[in-house]
Amino acid sequence: MHLGKTLSVSGLIVFGTITSLFAKVVYELKGVGLDGKEKLFQKPWAMTTTMFIGMTFCLPVAYYKEWKQEQERKQKEDLEEPLLATANGVVKGSLKETLLLAIPSFFDLVATVLMNVGLLSVTASVYQMMRGAEMLFAALFAVLFLKRHLNRFHYMGIGCCAAGICMVGMSSVLSGEGSSTHAVSTEEMLLGMGLIVASQAVQAAQLTFEDFFMADLAMDPMKLVGFEGLFGSFFMLAILLPLAYVLPGPEGLGLHENTLDTLAMIKSSRGLQTVLGIDMFALLAYNMSGMMVTDHLGAVFRTVLETMRTLFVWLLGLLLFYTPLGMGQLGESWTPWSYLQAAGFVVLVAGTMVYGRGDEEATKQELSEAVAEAFVAAPTPAAATDEEQAPLLPPSIGTTSATLPIAARGVPMPSEPIIVRGSFKSTMNIMSGSYSRSFSTRSSLPRGSLVGGLAGHPHAPSRTDSDSHA
Repeated sequence: MHLGKTLSVSGLIVFGTITSLFAKVVYELKGVGLDGKEKLFQKPWAMTTTMFIGMTFCLPVAYYKEWKQEQERKQKEDLEEPLLATANGVVKGSLKETLLLAIPSFFDLVATVLMNVGLLSVTASVYQMMRGAEMLFAALFAVLFLKRHLNRFHYMGIGCCAAGICMVGMSSVLSGEGSSTHAVSTEEMLLGMGLIVASQAVQAAQLTFEDFFMADLAMDPMKLVGFEGLFGSFFMLAILLPLAYVLPGPEGLGLHENTLDTLAMIKSSRGLQTVLGIDMFALLAYNMSGMMVTDHLGAVFRTVLETMRTLFVWLLGLLLFYTPLGMGQLGESWTPWSYLQAAGFVVLVAGTMVYGRGDEEATKQELSEAVAEAFVAAPTPAAATDEEQAPLLPPSIGTTSATLPIAARGVPMPSEPIIVRGSFKSTMNIMSGSYSRSFSTRSSLPRGSLVGGLAGHPHAPSRTDSDSHA
């Protein structure tokens, strides 16, 4: 078990760093196009397709896991358990449930295109840090559409997040560095950062949609990522790549993109083939590692690891720039304004942690109110036995111990489940899975909260990267 935790933590950091870093590295590599000229591989639409194809590889793993679990159930002769139906009338594993994933997949696709186009004009570290803006929009949409309430920790976290993003963006503009291979104007840099922030608004809308319409769907997280990858790949190959082919504009600016030219460049460059192949494998390994970390160690710990991932992306970018590993054309430099970026990163991390504290406080309050309401609604018996008079403490928030009964002096246990609205989902988590908003006396924690949402059902997608996305 200890070895499994170590491998999952290492995998999350290593493969998560690779997916983010290679997303920028590939733009700095060159290949020979259809015109016979060597040029930079600035193909954001192709990179979006690559990401979704990498996510699709999660499907075979998910079905193998499902088959293995079925074999274990057969060995235990436990085949009488009926299919579970959700509150929305969707049977677990049904076609309707699967087709519903096409909607968040489209959100994911739009967000990923915006991020990849924006990445053309900023460094990998700035790109990774600007994605912290998802917290701002997730909180806004949760208040507007899910009618949730923010506490003082949420407001403090949001303030830190906004300040950190401004500091990081200002450092990027003042340094003037958006690429190690070519000059990027201030206007292009501002547009790139704007597109990345806009992509986080789309991802926050995706989380809000999933929380409102799909909160009660029961699907394995790996299968969910796989189907989102499958739908996204279909959208890209059948609709968006042909559309980008006919759109006007020069190649490499994020609007027009010649798919035939893309294939020619990949065919001509062994470096591009290697980077794209590793990137797709890393996406699969990252999602698997993320789910293992969330399952074994919890969502809060994963959030900390995601922060470390951002730091490693920056450090490796510096390493590539100042060592022969970058071949003189990869990575990013340290400038006098990098101190401002480092300060912004610290403020962002502080905001993420404080916001997470707000999630925990909201979950405790909701749980306390739900239990109190259930006790008030429960009938009071004429006489209580000694057992009923002995109060039992509820399990502590964030633990994964076995379920404990909750009893109060002279008040019997309610027979109906206690319903608790889920809290906000943490940011910087690429995995994005389905989670339930309900909490009953037979469970240990609301799965929609920061602590319970991903710990019970790992996105956190991350969207991803969609954190399903990188």
